[in-house]
Amino acid sequence: MIEAVLFDIDGTLLDTEKQVLAGLQHALKEQKNLTVASEDLFYTLGIPGEKAVADFADSPQEIAAILTSWEEQMKINFQSVKIFPGIIDLLRGLQKKGIKMGIVTSKTQSEFDDEVKPFGLNQYFQTIVTASDTTKHKPNPEPVLKGLENLQVNPKTAIYVGDAVYDLRSGQQAGARFALATWGAKTHSEFAQANYQLQNPHDLLDIVQQENN
Repeated sequence: MIEAVLFDIDGTLLDTEKQVLAGLQHALKEQKNLTVASEDLFYTLGIPGEKAVADFADSPQEIAAILTSWEEQMKINFQSVKIFPGIIDLLRGLQKKGIKMGIVTSKTQSEFDDEVKPFGLNQYFQTIVTASDTTKHKPNPEPVLKGLENLQVNPKTAIYVGDAVYDLRSGQQAGARFALATWGAKTHSEFAQANYQLQNPHDLLDIVQQENN
């Protein structure tokens, strides 16, 4: 039985990889005069910004400066971000089935407000957990557990959908099942542990239909 589905944002609901990495590259060049290849920044996808830039900063002040530059650039970059094909139909389909839905993201509340709210997806979700809402962050299970607590569902009846190893670890350690959004994921051996591998968003509707019959 599936009662709830939680979603990551970047690489799962929104096609943001190019814009996120370009924004970080801009910030590192502006603040530290560093030129870093995008492939060397893949590891920053799906983790809180403060943790993502820590390796490049020598002080809390530098971390703050890089984050501010990154966030300002993202306001520009996000103008070209799009929702992945099939996501709206998926959300509508789950809504019709009475499935509770939530977002669990490593974005801060201000990042969420600036970057995600304009897409109008909030109407589909009963809870939104940002990095501002928890003490610990993915891959720790706390964010997913917070989302499930807000929805008042047992982890065993929930699926967390994401594109990163940190999503997998957070979801499964929380006791939920993990569905890999292959349309936004990089290849990783650990993904073999995913409960489901979604080739497209509609696959999740089929899974819920089968589980709830």
